[in-house]
Formats: sequence, C-alpha cells, structure tokens
Amino acid sequence: MAQAALSETQLDIAEKELVRLKVAKAARLKDKVKYKEDNPIEFFTRPNPPQAELIEAWTIPQFKTFSFTGGNRLGKTTIGSIIAISTLMGYWPWSGEKLPVPHNQPRKVRYIGQDWEKHVKAVVVPALRQWWPKARPVEVRKNNNGVDAYWKDLATGSTLEIMSNKQESELHEGWEGDLIVFDEPPTRPVYIANARGLIDRAGRELICATLLKEAWIDREIIKKRNEDGTPDRTVFNVHGEIYDNVGYGLTEEAVEQFATKLTAEERDARLLGKPSYLSGLVCPRFSRKLHVIDRFVVPSHWPVDVAIDVHPRKNQAILFTATDPHNMRYIIREVWENGDGEWIADKIIKIAGDMHLRINRIVCDPLAKGDSNNENTTYDKILRRLFSHNLLLETATKDKDSGIIEINNHLWGPNKRPSLFVFSDCVRTIYEIEGWMYDKESGKPQKEADDMMENLYRTLLLDTVYVDPYDEWPEADEEDRDVVNPVTGY
Repeated sequence: MAQAALSETQLDIAEKELVRLKVAKAARLKDKVKYKEDNPIEFFTRPNPPQAELIEAWTIPQFKTFSFTGGNRLGKTTIGSIIAISTLMGYWPWSGEKLPVPHNQPRKVRYIGQDWEKHVKAVVVPALRQWWPKARPVEVRKNNNGVDAYWKDLATGSTLEIMSNKQESELHEGWEGDLIVFDEPPTRPVYIANARGLIDRAGRELICATLLKEAWIDREIIKKRNEDGTPDRTVFNVHGEIYDNVGYGLTEEAVEQFATKLTAEERDARLLGKPSYLSGLVCPRFSRKLHVIDRFVVPSHWPVDVAIDVHPRKNQAILFTATDPHNMRYIIREVWENGDGEWIADKIIKIAGDMHLRINRIVCDPLAKGDSNNENTTYDKILRRLFSHNLLLETATKDKDSGIIEINNHLWGPNKRPSLFVFSDCVRTIYEIEGWMYDKESGKPQKEADDMMENLYRTLLLDTVYVDPYDEWPEADEEDRDVVNPVTGY
C-alpha cells in the first residue's frame, strides 16, 4: 500500500510539473505574441513586391531620390513610415543591416502629409504609432494643431518632424536633414523648399503617392535628367498596382468590390496607379529601370540597322539599332543635327567606321524622295554617297500602326521580358519614347517629337534576325571556318 501511495504521490507531482511547464510555455508564447504585437517593425519580413523592391534599393548609396507610386491601398504610408523610423534608428529593425547614412550624428527626418485633420492626424500619425516599436523609448510633442508632430528617438537623439503640404512653403524653409518623406504629392513650392534642406547632409527624399494630376512630379522627379540630357541615375522609381498588395493585407474580393464603384478612368488611376495625364502614352511599358542601360562596346559581328527621318527645316534624325545573337535589340547611337543628304550619308559612314559596325540595312523616310521629277532629292543624295561606300539605301515603310505594336511587343513581350534596350546617352530617343502621346481628338500618335520613334518602328518592322558572319560566305569550307572569324578575329 505504501508503495502504491508513493507512486500516486509521484504521479501527482509529475502531473503538476507538467501543468506548470505548460503554463510557463504558454506564458512565454503569450509574451512573444505580445512583443510581436508591440514591435511589428522588427518582424516586417514579408513586404509586398513593390515594397521589397524599394527596401532593396534603399541600401544602395547611389540613389538619393525615390518614388513609390501606384494604385490605392498599395501600402505607401506603411513603407513611408517604416523607412522614416528605420532612418532614425540607422538600421533595418528586422535584420540589423545598417542604412547608408553619411554621418554618425543624430538623424533628422521630415514627414510631410496633406491637410492636418483628414490626412496627417487620421492617417500619418496612426501609421507611425503602429510601426514605432514600443520597446524603444520616444518623446512625442504636439503642435498648435494638436497633432503629434515632434518625435525624438531617445536611444539615438534622432528627430522626426511632421508637416503639412497645406502650410505655406515659407514655413518649410530653413531646415536641414537626412530624409524627407512626402506622403501623397506635394506642391512644387513645398517640394523645392524642403529639398534645399537635404543639400548639407547629402540627404534623401521619398515620394509615396497615387499620382492623379501632378504631371510635374512625373516630368521633373520620376523622369529627372542630368544637364546633358541623360537619365539621372540617382533616381529610383517603384510603381505598383493595388493587386500587388493582395495577400499582404488585402483580399482579391475586397479589391474587386472597390473596382465595381469606379469608372474606367478611375480604375486606371486608383487600381493600376496610371495618372490621367499619362493615359495616352503610345509606349506605356517603357521604363528606365528595364530598358535604359549603360553604353558598352558593340561587338563587330552584331548586325546594325540604320533608319533616317529627314526634315527640310529642323534637325535630321538618324537611329542605329543593333541585334545580338539572341535577337535582342539595342539602340546604340542617335544623331539629331542639321545637315543635307550628303551630310547624312557621311555621318552614317563615319559612325559605322568609328564604331566598327556591321551595317545590315539602311532605310529612309519615303518623304525624302520629294518630287519624282527631281533627280537630286535628299534621298538621291544619300543613296549616291552611300553607294560609293558599298552601302545600299531602301525606302522605309509607313505602316505606323504595325510599327507601334512592334515597339510595345519588344518593350514587354509575352514572356514578360523586354527585348529592346537603349543606351543611356541616346537622350533624344529616351525623351521621345517617354513622352510620345496619342492625340485626344484624332486618336492618332502626335506628330510632335516623334522623329526617333518613326525611325524606331521602321527599324523594328525590318524584323532583323541575327546571322553569324560566316553564313554570309557560303563558299567558305568548314576547315576555313574553324580557323578564324574574319569579322571578330576569333
């Protein structure tokens, strides 16, 4: 009996210990859940695709201006808040990776919303409070509008100041800091007043916005250029659709329910993030990130097509497009200068020689032929001069509609990859393709600033296919082929 009682006592103790361990484990789990709820920024490991793209680019010191644009409910205020808080801390809270800040002193951040009541107080401040880690001490002070507008990270001494886009631009002057976050588009005077404050600290700026009517932001910031016309490589742009956030806080059913309430134009703007002023782009798929590349030496075995668009009273447009062995196209050179027919031919001959190009086909605007009774047209002048250098000239097609389809197919093909690229110093071509619009009244492509585009569609309609230079000498036997390539030298 004693032995049985002892066993019962031991069993009772074991059961109690098991219960105690379960309670302790539950408490630890509860503490972990509570900690995660209180410090969500430390667990921000599953951003949506556009947010992830921005976060990756943020660690690259080269970039100074960022835009995060797109449809409604894309998570723009979320990513703006997270980047602002992370900058104050100096690292990504979920990984510990340091951020590229060019000094060790406390950081200074400005967060600029729209009006105080409907946006700053109702949207911006709640987002900052949601993502600020409760384990991190912070001092918050209100402004005269009763808004929590002054935040100080007590661990680093870094500060965050919230301002309104509705304030006079003069009130934004006289500040200097490391980062400005614009939540929704600022007015241009407010933007300029704040941007001046980034100069001393080589700071950064981030515009998180659904662009509806702010054409100047697209023109002056997203498509910013250097003085020589080349794209500004310190600018990084991310664009997303509301659908990118499905599965990251939104459901497809909720998005579709919202979509039923919108007009076709509103759907483009609010779901896809396409502003109305860009709805008429001829080449909407063109992207500097995807299609603009740095210049490299074009291999001499790549075939190069040349297209000429002539004008009697303005610059002549000449475009050189190379095709690689995978039939990818590269716009490698452009000419936008004044000159007559002989000058055009000489320019082509010189560029081909200087760059050691394998010229394939040369096509010219049919209008260059002018009057059929005139034997000395611009076309004839180009033809004679090229022929003297064993180069042939052809009349280009005028099938613009098919050509535009071909351009867009190369910009973004059925396999969701581009097959057309532009060297970054072909500034006229980039300028035209970014701004080529359909006329609202006629529905046809506008005739303004379309000269390189005329050349481009005519070139792509040639449908050039790469052919190895050996195949151009069928009489060459196999033994000769295995020795040396007469064009490449190997």
